[in-house]
Amino acid sequence: MTTRTVLASVAGLALAAAAAPALATNFTLNWLDQSTPTNFGPVGFGSSVPNSAIYADPNLGFVQIIYSVPTTFSQVRNTDPQTQNGTIVTGPDTYTFAAHENFATTNLTPAQTPVQTTGWRITYNFLSGPVAQGNLFLGIAGLGATTSFGGGASTATVGQSGTFLGDWQTGTTYGATQFSGGVGSFAYQNSVTAPGGLNPNWNTALGVTRIDATVSSLTIDFAQLPGDGVGVNIASIPAPAGIAAFGLAGLVATRRRRA
Repeated sequence: MTTRTVLASVAGLALAAAAAPALATNFTLNWLDQSTPTNFGPVGFGSSVPNSAIYADPNLGFVQIIYSVPTTFSQVRNTDPQTQNGTIVTGPDTYTFAAHENFATTNLTPAQTPVQTTGWRITYNFLSGPVAQGNLFLGIAGLGATTSFGGGASTATVGQSGTFLGDWQTGTTYGATQFSGGVGSFAYQNSVTAPGGLNPNWNTALGVTRIDATVSSLTIDFAQLPGDGVGVNIASIPAPAGIAAFGLAGLVATRRRRA
């Protein structure tokens, strides 16, 4: 075979590879279960998640939740039947999940004119080591937007790069998430604005974003309207066997120290 023939063959293979469609991948998202912290007693639905609670997640290892929520808010572990058993298709890929729950807050501050949002923050610390790029996901639901009291919107902001995968809902009373992305940050708010207290402008669907960086922690800053209730949680995809084994080994070590 001549050199010219070899080069032509290589070029043909490269063109064929470039023209081939991307392979579809099915991913399973596992939302963080907040029911059984390792350093506190059980947390049922409707109960407050303890500050600094640590959870043993099969994919992420030990995850610590730290938050700063105003005293004028309520905060509970919550689940919504309309956000269960989700499927989000992005390009060739499909993301599915079964059980979903929220770290949920409601701003109980009376509304004033002009309307003012109140800020709060939640941080997830990954104590077993950094989470690789593309293995961590964020879900936020319930953000309101209103023209009442002079108008305003609840927002959620994250200081990381992320790719918005889409919304999931089984009902029809949710507004689509308005996602604003950039290098090193992204934000959520409701895409629908109308008089307050009515759906869909008062609740966004469950919007899911993939975190496109390796992170040791993830912080979400909320600015929340009076009367608005929002929910947040993180999810992961099954990690390599070595990472999963590391997490389980850490859990065993913790139990031995307590024995």
